[in-house]
Amino acid sequence: MDGFAPVKGKCYYWRETVDDDDRFNTRVKKTDWRVRCTCFVLGDAWLYTVDTVPDDCPEKRSCRYYIFNS
Repeated sequence: MDGFAPVKGKCYYWRETVDDDDRFNTRVKKTDWRVRCTCFVLGDAWLYTVDTVPDDCPEKRSCRYYIFNS
């Protein structure tokens, strides 16, 4: 997951960044790592765990900027 590059198969403006505090904390299981998901254009943000990151932006049906990144 990269905070600056688009994620293949998701909205072009969707970004996913793993929380560094979780990544380097050995007491936090990988499945519980927090992932901050943001819309690069609108600035909307969501917080998920690694296992619950959605398959695409939750606003994709109502967003006028939605572009699928294949």
